Amino acid sequence: MINRENPNITEYNPNADYSINIPGLSNEVNQGLSNATRCVAEKGSAHQVEAMALVDLTTGSSVYDELGDFDSVGGDEFWEFVERYPNGRFAFVHSHMTDGFLSRDDMQTLSTNAQIQVMIATSNDGLKRIAYGDIKDYRLYDSIYTDDLENLRSRIKRGILEMADYRHEYQKLIVENAIRDFANLGFWEVDGRV
Repeated sequence: MINRENPNITEYNPNADYSINIPGLSNEVNQGLSNATRCVAEKGSAHQVEAMALVDLTTGSSVYDELGDFDSVGGDEFWEFVERYPNGRFAFVHSHMTDGFLSRDDMQTLSTNAQIQVMIATSNDGLKRIAYGDIKDYRLYDSIYTDDLENLRSRIKRGILEMADYRHEYQKLIVENAIRDFANLGFWEVDGRV
């Protein structure tokens, strides 16, 4: 089990393994995903922001890239680009400044956008999380997981959970449920750090 709680900023390591090998995708597409993963880690580290590349799942070509801010990427221009390709199938490959685990927003993008079928988050030093799925539900997670969230809130009311820990537990609950429900074609944690 890979530690999900690395709060330290990671740096690009040219010796790390940034390769991606998703079963069922062609060698060309996996090579394109691997190249994009290395590229976003290098750019993200150099600029101290999240970097992203959109990879076409038919050709393996990187068709869009963007630099975000410290903890997000994928702004209005990204959404405008995706909307121009209603029949496209893409992987959203991006860097995280710390441990690279998928966020609530990452999984919401995967589950609510028909064109995004793969979500890859990598720490700059090579720790990768990959969610692959084609199940879509256009509701927000707060309306899908109402019972689970109410149970979490009741733990605060009963004094079992401190309010300071709520944000972390909320994020963890949402992401784990979303991986279970929407990464129907696979979920992988791949440690390429050296």
